[in-house]
Amino acid sequence: MNARTSGFPFPQRVSNPEDVEVFGSFHLGDVEFALPIAALQEVVNYPARVTPVPLSPPFLLGLFNLRGTLIPIVDLKPLLAMAAETSGRPAPVTEKIAIVDVDGVRVGLVFDTTGEILRVRASQRTEFEYAPSHTTPQVVCGAIKLDDGDRILQILAPGALVRIENMPQLLSRQALTAPQRRQQRQRLQCVSFSVEHSRLALPMSAIREIIRMPDLQNSALASVFCVGMLNLRGTVVPVIDFAHFLGLHASRPDADVAGTASDPRRILIVKQEDVHFGLLVDAVDSIVTYFADELLAMPSFSASHAQLFSGCIAREQADDIVLLNADELFTHTQVLELTRGHRELYRETDSAQCAKSGDPAWRGTGTKSSRGTRHAYVSFRLQHMLAVRLDQLREIIHDSADIMPAPGAPPFVRGMLNLRRELVTIVDLRALYGMPPQDDAQARKILVIEHGKDKLGLLVDAIENIVTLDDADKLPVPAMLLGRATHEMRNDMREAVELPAADGTARTAMLLDLQPLKARLETALAQSSV
Repeated sequence: MNARTSGFPFPQRVSNPEDVEVFGSFHLGDVEFALPIAALQEVVNYPARVTPVPLSPPFLLGLFNLRGTLIPIVDLKPLLAMAAETSGRPAPVTEKIAIVDVDGVRVGLVFDTTGEILRVRASQRTEFEYAPSHTTPQVVCGAIKLDDGDRILQILAPGALVRIENMPQLLSRQALTAPQRRQQRQRLQCVSFSVEHSRLALPMSAIREIIRMPDLQNSALASVFCVGMLNLRGTVVPVIDFAHFLGLHASRPDADVAGTASDPRRILIVKQEDVHFGLLVDAVDSIVTYFADELLAMPSFSASHAQLFSGCIAREQADDIVLLNADELFTHTQVLELTRGHRELYRETDSAQCAKSGDPAWRGTGTKSSRGTRHAYVSFRLQHMLAVRLDQLREIIHDSADIMPAPGAPPFVRGMLNLRRELVTIVDLRALYGMPPQDDAQARKILVIEHGKDKLGLLVDAIENIVTLDDADKLPVPAMLLGRATHEMRNDMREAVELPAADGTARTAMLLDLQPLKARLETALAQSSV
């Protein structure tokens, strides 16, 4: 059998036997590899925080932040058909990452241990050539023979490695004009959520509301991709299992948890023009504020999904978040087919139900309906059900153990929190309104608001949902409720709204008016500092 046509590499001796090249050696299992030092940027320990990437190839373990640059971590075992006992599992602390740089394209290769620096003569090296029909990755370009052949090292070809199909490549950013730089300094918001251990986010502008997991209706177009549909106030909305959409194995909560109040799953209702659907996610985390120029560029590993990710939001004391490109999601072929199919199939049902109910919700895409201006609200628990305008919040974060005491502050001040080098005064709303302390600290959240140049954090029991409502739906708070409330609550909560649910039920929530609240906090804090 001819080596040139068999698909196997055949050796080829190099020309000048005295030429010397410097290599770094690494161990992966029982195999020893060598990398040219010229392509080796550095060697680092396996990072403590690795960001998983949906839709990634099997050899991509995730991304890590190396001094402001996202580096993809590549497992060579699937590429080289080696035993993969540890592939996809948390790496032992002994593992090392060799950062390879080829013409600005950087990848991190996982090795068990590092070896030594070798100065190798050409006579000790054997180069491999592959037949044109060879289809496996040609990342092994030769071998080094040491100790009279008792020690053989396989030489990795960095240039071939970065050209493998779906190998992540960090695309350089183009220089920005002055208006573009100003635009990128605008504060943006996104909703972060988890899908099978991946921390993802969508821009706030793409999300119309967030609802608890309801009993979904059967759909004629149901599949693994589409798990059913729901009737949202007269509009049929298909629900996409986002885990399957992202190529992840979808696990489900236990039967005694699914559908109950303790079920963490949520459906993100998203809408852009006539594309309207729900995304089933494992849990909604928080609202995150970021600047566009703070996004770390995402390595592109697949031409078909290159534009689905806008970048990565790096956070010092929390998991990094992969930000999705909403425009690409709305124009995805599968999403368009699903939404168009439901729109055509259930159009008559939609029209009949809307006409019967007279509900104008979801007419058009603007901020006004036939009944009034529409606003997004965040509902939360503080012994009672409350809500606040979403655009009045800077962000929502978890309660933190890093809150520093503030000596001399009023009793309702929990302390100070360093939030990305900005001090935030944390106000315990339960203490402010004379309510008993909450026992469940796990669900507590902090609503971060601004008052002039100061930042205030309002500690609440838990976040419920995000919903869009008409101003015409506001009602005065019943006198019975006001009579039982403290003076402070009566001053801060004068209106209420009905929060709709996917099952057609509704709950009354009092609206928190931040203006009198901030004015009173400012006075109280100023008096305590005198």
